[in-house]
Amino acid sequence: MSAAAAFPLTVIVPAYNEEALLDGTVRSLRNTLATLGLDAEIVIVNDGSRDRTGLIADALARTDSSLVVCHQQNQGLGGAIRRGAAQARGEYLLPWPADMPVNREDLRPFIDHLGQADVLVGCRRRRAGYNVLMRFNSWLYPRLVVALFGLRLRDVNWIHLYRRDHFQAIPLTQRGIPMLVEILVRLRDRGATFLEIEVEMKPRAGGVASAARLRIMWRTLVGLLAFHRTWTRERAAGGRAAVSPLA
Repeated sequence: MSAAAAFPLTVIVPAYNEEALLDGTVRSLRNTLATLGLDAEIVIVNDGSRDRTGLIADALARTDSSLVVCHQQNQGLGGAIRRGAAQARGEYLLPWPADMPVNREDLRPFIDHLGQADVLVGCRRRRAGYNVLMRFNSWLYPRLVVALFGLRLRDVNWIHLYRRDHFQAIPLTQRGIPMLVEILVRLRDRGATFLEIEVEMKPRAGGVASAARLRIMWRTLVGLLAFHRTWTRERAAGGRAAVSPLA
């Protein structure tokens, strides 16, 4: 562990209007980390929620000295992850959905492979709770990423673990879901190592996933294309980003 890291791992929990699920997810995270014997920090980012999410996060922090809460205006998933990473003290960063309670088997693939690569890419065996449109989108999106960036990974939009110093060294332009791809592309271009690991996906315990909304799907596509334009201009200006696909 680097001298600057106070924990082996920081789990970042972006939360937007998750009052029904946040408490259960964070408590299950803490219990699972304890059973796995890992001294980890949890950072909750209240992303401009309009419900009681912020109050619940503050109440959790009062009972856990290794839990940090950040409040901000709504910045989207990418903005929340970026804010959490700025506050993190762990050597590695693991963003975790606020709507997904955790058990040992959810975290074990990441913990078992901790330190084996700069980026651990969680690859879902199945897409739990997906409707037909979401399944088509999940088939199309990684193929679009290959076409635009030459980045061949099986699952670009799920849970990934990053080495913190690598993450903090890259510029980021996106705030929403496309930032997940931007992170991977920029880390690939700066020479980070990758390891794909098999993980399970559980359906939401309640509510509706934002990715199921056509508005979010369109916004994601627009953001991905915007990043591609930025990335292309950077390369044309003299960047030496790699373009060969990852195996």
